[in-house]
Amino acid sequence: MAHEPSGTLKNRSFVGLIVAQFLAGFIDQALHAAAMFFALSSGILREDQAISLMPILFYAPWAIFCTLAGYFADRFSKTYTIIVWKFAEVGICLVLVAGFYLWNEHQSPVGPWLVMACVFLMGTHAAFFAPAEYGAMPEILQTHALSKGNGVLESTTFLAAILGTVVGGLLSFVFRGQEVWIGIIFFALACLGALFSLMIAYLPPGNPQRTFPINLFAPLFRNLKVIFKSKPLALSALGIAFFIFMVAYMRQVMYMHGQTRNPPWDEFKVSLIVATVALGVGLGAPMAGNLSGGKIELGLVPIGCVGMIVATVLASIEISETAVLIGALVAIGFFSGFYMVPLYTLLQHRAPKTTKGDLIATSNFINVTGAIAASILFFLLVQAGRLTGLTPPVDQKDNVVTGVLKDRSFDKHGHLTSFVVTGPKKKDHAFRVRVKRDDTHATAVAEAEEGVLSILSGPSIDDKVVVSRYKLGDLTRFTLRSVDVELKPAYDNRFLPRYLFLGAAGMTLAILILLKMKLPDFFTRSLFWWRGLGKFRLRAIGMEHLPTSGPVILATNCETLERSLQLVSATDRSTTLVLHENGANEANGAIQGGLLAVLAHRTNMLRVESDTPAEWQRIRERARHVLRHGNLLGISIDGNSPPAGAEAFLQELRQEFQAPVVPVYCGALAPTETKPSVRVVFGEVFETDESVENIRQRIRNLGDWIKDNDHLATGGH
Repeated sequence: MAHEPSGTLKNRSFVGLIVAQFLAGFIDQALHAAAMFFALSSGILREDQAISLMPILFYAPWAIFCTLAGYFADRFSKTYTIIVWKFAEVGICLVLVAGFYLWNEHQSPVGPWLVMACVFLMGTHAAFFAPAEYGAMPEILQTHALSKGNGVLESTTFLAAILGTVVGGLLSFVFRGQEVWIGIIFFALACLGALFSLMIAYLPPGNPQRTFPINLFAPLFRNLKVIFKSKPLALSALGIAFFIFMVAYMRQVMYMHGQTRNPPWDEFKVSLIVATVALGVGLGAPMAGNLSGGKIELGLVPIGCVGMIVATVLASIEISETAVLIGALVAIGFFSGFYMVPLYTLLQHRAPKTTKGDLIATSNFINVTGAIAASILFFLLVQAGRLTGLTPPVDQKDNVVTGVLKDRSFDKHGHLTSFVVTGPKKKDHAFRVRVKRDDTHATAVAEAEEGVLSILSGPSIDDKVVVSRYKLGDLTRFTLRSVDVELKPAYDNRFLPRYLFLGAAGMTLAILILLKMKLPDFFTRSLFWWRGLGKFRLRAIGMEHLPTSGPVILATNCETLERSLQLVSATDRSTTLVLHENGANEANGAIQGGLLAVLAHRTNMLRVESDTPAEWQRIRERARHVLRHGNLLGISIDGNSPPAGAEAFLQELRQEFQAPVVPVYCGALAPTETKPSVRVVFGEVFETDESVENIRQRIRNLGDWIKDNDHLATGGH
């Protein structure tokens, strides 16, 4: 028996997928953190090298293997793809154990590089796992449960990121010098995840006839064209890529902010504070899924954007108050959940079944491009700060002492904590520096000075070195370098993160404007969602019948502004309805004025003031504009009293544009209830030139069908 999507989250396949995904995400981040600390403590990488290299190792496979990942997700069962990569995760953890063992027991330099290789392998695992994971969601859950499922998926993903980052760092401290136990713990968790993946029911291949892509670039370019040709897919892909861009950008901003503190935050503390964004997502994503009801609620996206803008501005203003900054970061994550859940659901639902994995893999490629763009932009903004004087250079005193490095020590983070340099022979004392532990400045005393230490070029014991010194705020900072290394300029970056947060607010506003260009009625949807919250339960059924591109005519039974907006909120494309509100209809409609009515009439409604030829001619010109731009046009031809001119109007537009016609029924199953259940049902596209009467009958048939079969269409919920 073929697998049927479930109408509830309480099913074995969904639980198996969520647990397998959570453990995979946890191991990804924990291994990432543990490998970074291990690279520092083993000395194979400096701090700046480790911070730059780790993201590249993890995310490079997302770009390199995106075509292959999409091929395997579509060519074979997504269930098998998930299982295979979960067991591959077990093998990767065995390699990790071997790397740690070689270093712990034999001090072999091969060990640390095996650990670094595992970061790349886990990135490869994620690149292949994600298209199958996200592509499987619409096959495991029915459409009305997909938003809630994505809320759970995104919240657990970010919860895994929080716990993985924290636990990876903690394990590095607890098992310092015995890191092989870290590998064993990850191996056990990977085995558990592999077992849970076996709970997922068999999902048939989306495209079993697909041939192997010899040219790895051709499918990528083809998929990019498909995504940007489809308005819903372009909307979701661009929106998701911006979120990944912001995550990468904010991480770098927070790292710079941490380095400007007195004393500077280490990367573990920065990771903990950045992880509060993930905590916010873990709270906001499931709430967004529940508030979406039984459809893709795009009205939540502008709310998410506005919330992120306000939170980033607050972070900029109160950046020096760590408690307020953390609260702002949690708020950024919370509203990111509102922003992300509808867009991920839209991508999953609208990607064609035969190429769903391929398009999701291509979306991941766009995401990686966004992350790279964030790094480039951050670099350019830092350079701009230096050119404009926003980050002025700091006067440094060089050659504080020149001599031989006799001793140095590091903490568990791999940071330099003290060093001893023996000066010229005429001086009978050594120059000693130790790390500063608090925010109060200590005056240099005899042979010992306190401050913030950094190291350039990694000089070894008995190397000739130079010590330089500068002051930032009330704290002295020392730099130790080999004599043949040129002194690098130091800059006062303390004020730059404030402006970078403001830049993040500006970029979020820009993406909101861009997304509104893709979907002009965004704010109308948000206001209508807010107004309808708790007043009715709306579900959209049959969205797969709605074409994703080109002009489409919707033949409806919507006679009031409220019914028309219920139809608009159920679509994922720019939708305009021809609305003739006579006295009876206005009396029955709940929306008769206010900001929502004003916005709706400006963005979504072509209001027919009178049923006369002259009035229909005026509406006809505006309707042509809608269809010429490849949007949806709804025309009410059924109901209590449809205008007489609507039939001829519909036929003229069909003949002129040859646009497909989709019948749509919108109505309440139990209109007398305090909180009625409203259904928007999309029927199949007309294949023949049917009469208006037949179209009207199809709309009525949809209404009769949903009243008799709503328990089947929504899984009984």
